[in-house]
Amino acid sequence: MSKLSYKKLFKILIDIDMTNAELMDKAKISKSTFYKMKNGENITTDVLLRVCDVLKCDVSDIVECVEVKKC
Repeated sequence: MSKLSYKKLFKILIDIDMTNAELMDKAKISKSTFYKMKNGENITTDVLLRVCDVLKCDVSDIVECVEVKKC
């Protein structure tokens, strides 16, 4: 089973010295949606595209599909 990981996004934010609040403001993301990203939950492609517009990057630069290990 796979799920989405937004670790690449949070690494970019650190690299460009942008706070989570700045990203939420510039991309018009609600706190609940942002926390979904922090927890690796699904969000809409519209949100992903807004984040990409703010960061001037491609979706593959901020999200990746990772394998979930079963216990």
